[in-house]
Amino acid sequence: MKITKDSFVVIEYDLRLDDGSYIKGETEPVSMNFVVGYGQLLPALEKRLLGLTQGVEVQFVIPASEAFGEHDKNLVRTRTFTEFPAGHKLEPGKWAIAKNEDTHTQFGYFVSEKTDSSVTLDYNHPLAGKDLHYRIRIVHVRQALKEELEYLRPCEHGEASSQED
Repeated sequence: MKITKDSFVVIEYDLRLDDGSYIKGETEPVSMNFVVGYGQLLPALEKRLLGLTQGVEVQFVIPASEAFGEHDKNLVRTRTFTEFPAGHKLEPGKWAIAKNEDTHTQFGYFVSEKTDSSVTLDYNHPLAGKDLHYRIRIVHVRQALKEELEYLRPCEHGEASSQED
């Protein structure tokens, strides 16, 4: 069976960068399962898996522009401790999470530099500007079950409920 929309797929993979460093699967491949067409994977990765069959092994590179985008220098900002007092507590080379208690949103940033008077924060995704080197084995492919599709998109695949007045 070929991988198409609504396929349930199990893969084993490793993921490296241009310099050969591993993001996932350094000691053994990582296993992952997903249903095609429901935003569970990086779109460029899912696109490259379409049409493949169980047992196939592939290697390919997803360029940064199709993965997490290029590194955007406009997303790197330096803040003085006067305008961002919490910056005193941050450590260079570490990731931090900012939370907005009013909206309950959160986002991550990388502390790229800290001086006596300021901190430089990078809001880019950690893999922005990086080409992704995948090695993948298709372990299993089958049609997704009705229950799996209902879980992923209940409005599209669930039975319409009727209510009597």
